[in-house]
Amino acid sequence: MTSSAFFANFPHQDSISKEVIPVSNILGIIIGVVAVIVGLILLVVWWPMFIKALMALVPILLIIIGAGVLVYFISEIKSKLEMGKEEVAAPAEKKPESE
Repeated sequence: MTSSAFFANFPHQDSISKEVIPVSNILGIIIGVVAVIVGLILLVVWWPMFIKALMALVPILLIIIGAGVLVYFISEIKSKLEMGKEEVAAPAEKKPESE
């Protein structure tokens, strides 16, 4: 009943999974194109609100980026000062050992 000749016309499992991938890729491309078109339409329709949103975001981004830069460079200065202290302390410790 379950001879291999009976199932010879059915596709194998590995060929089925290979055929599904292009369909999902095509579906993803279609969704992407639709999203871009809708986004462009809404950008044109909502242009004044878009500009106001940008005007609101720029100061906030400048504050966040400025704070990040300050933290980074202050920590760099602190690490260089600590390395300088270690270099000064290291030769002082080596002198008693060499004597």
